[in-house]
Amino acid sequence: MDPVTVLVVAFLVFLLVGTPVAVSIGLAAVLSMLAANFPASYLVQTAYSAVDEFTIIAVPMFILAGVLMEKGGLTERLIDFSRGIVGSAPGGLATVTIVACTFFAAISGSGPATTAAIGSIMIPAMLRDGYDRGFSAAISSSAGGIGVVIPPSIPMIIYGITAETSISGLFVAGVIPGLMLGLALWIVSALISKRQGWVSQSNVTRSARGVGLAAWHAKWALFAPVIILGGIYGGIFTVTEASIVAVLYALLTGIVIYRKLTFNLLIDGLVYTVRITGTVLLVLVTGRIVGRLLTIYQVPQMVSDFLINSISSPTLLIFLILLLLIFIGMWMETLTQIIILTPLLLPVAMSVGMHPIQFGIVFVIACEIGYSTPPLGVNLFVAAEIGDTTMERISRASIPFLAAETFVMTLVAFVPELTLWLPRLLGFII
Repeated sequence: MDPVTVLVVAFLVFLLVGTPVAVSIGLAAVLSMLAANFPASYLVQTAYSAVDEFTIIAVPMFILAGVLMEKGGLTERLIDFSRGIVGSAPGGLATVTIVACTFFAAISGSGPATTAAIGSIMIPAMLRDGYDRGFSAAISSSAGGIGVVIPPSIPMIIYGITAETSISGLFVAGVIPGLMLGLALWIVSALISKRQGWVSQSNVTRSARGVGLAAWHAKWALFAPVIILGGIYGGIFTVTEASIVAVLYALLTGIVIYRKLTFNLLIDGLVYTVRITGTVLLVLVTGRIVGRLLTIYQVPQMVSDFLINSISSPTLLIFLILLLLIFIGMWMETLTQIIILTPLLLPVAMSVGMHPIQFGIVFVIACEIGYSTPPLGVNLFVAAEIGDTTMERISRASIPFLAAETFVMTLVAFVPELTLWLPRLLGFII
């Protein structure tokens, strides 16, 4: 049997029998290599090269930094600051959730982590103020996804490694689309809240003095993204070095300043980081093996040639790419789809004039949508658990937010300057 056929059939069979995705990829790759009579040493060399990159250190470090900042008290202060900005308004707590997720996204780099950190506080608060249970969970799930678009972003790091594209350039490019996503979610949530009559029973009055006071109380939390992102964009340290700085800052604020980060919480954070990092590295290793095999078999070139020759309209081709990314995001874990689909779709996207950084941001937004899309949306499960609601109820409530996010993704795909203007201005691309 042809090695490519073995790879595809074996992968699908392993998935159907319930094998974890990362293991399915690895087993399919091994069978494909055996069918092609590849030496076993090639498997080992490829697996080693997948993790033998300095940049990968940033993945566990940003995960750990986000966990430590959440456990160290930064989350509560970000929410208090968001309340000071929003005040009492229709849909006020929903807006607070979006604003807090946007700020926390500049720290954590993870969608599920942002959903868990902010949602665990905001969902109960919205329920107490009379918000619908499905809506409360849905807005937390959707806003939590901003965590992978606004830098730092773990999916952006993985895409940058896979596509051999500037990670710093991707971080800069994600700022404007990330803010656009937050604005789109706010408009939708405000319209729904106004129609339903959901008004937050908050005693916080929006004023310059109130915002200033809230900002002062949250100064250490607000200073975190300034240090992390400012250091990267200012050329003071690399993305990898920034992740170490983020961990040190989280330890400093959690232990010395806020004094909430105990030894037990630190151990819990380390255990969680190791567990998540192990999963990421396994996917990265198996995905790199499959990527190498696809390159050897010239599958990316065949897919690219087929799509380009079959579809003459660049506009239609871009729409097809967007639909494919959204559909696959419903069924496949984020990092897995980045590692597998980037070699296949990036040449097609570049053939219609998309810059690798622009395509990377579009891809990451599609992943963000996938976090809140059934049946495998991770954010949906996290928010449903916190909100004690069903997947059906939260999925229905998520539809307007998913529509808004899809609209932003389409804009980013067809308007290059939304992603390329800022990196070009700062000299990350020519």
